[in-house]
Amino acid sequence: MKESDVENIVREYVAKEYPASDGWKGTLISKKTAEHGADIERYNQKKGDRLIIEVKKWDDKYAAMNHNAFYALFGQLLSRIHEYPSKIYQKRRKLIIAVPEKFVNLIRNKIHRVKNNKREGMIGGWRLFGEITNLRIWSVDMKSRNVTEYHWKDLLKN
Repeated sequence: MKESDVENIVREYVAKEYPASDGWKGTLISKKTAEHGADIERYNQKKGDRLIIEVKKWDDKYAAMNHNAFYALFGQLLSRIHEYPSKIYQKRRKLIIAVPEKFVNLIRNKIHRVKNNKREGMIGGWRLFGEITNLRIWSVDMKSRNVTEYHWKDLLKN
């Protein structure tokens, strides 16, 4: 699976669910490999809402690549935060991870990991990052091309 496959499905979804006719503007065209910035951005001038979307693929051959991509996502999202977010900013700006369904399971496993009857998951880090960034996770079904939106709190549930 290519990142561009996931990205194309997400772009179609964004165009349909966050259309220009409702005041949404922003990038829906693919960026070149060397270009910096979020993969997809949408801004609604009427509401003041902003979506910043980072897209990642799932690699069936190399599990380590999926784990590395998970941590790279957070670095990318952190680089989009230039000042400590105010409460209004947190409500209006949504950082979104758009990933295949398998990736959502990886995230859940990282949050709720238990090893030798000892909780080793990252619940605290997930909660802290989710609150500050107003994090959303979009799960992409590669077969049906459906996108399911999750709030970061949804993944705290076991």
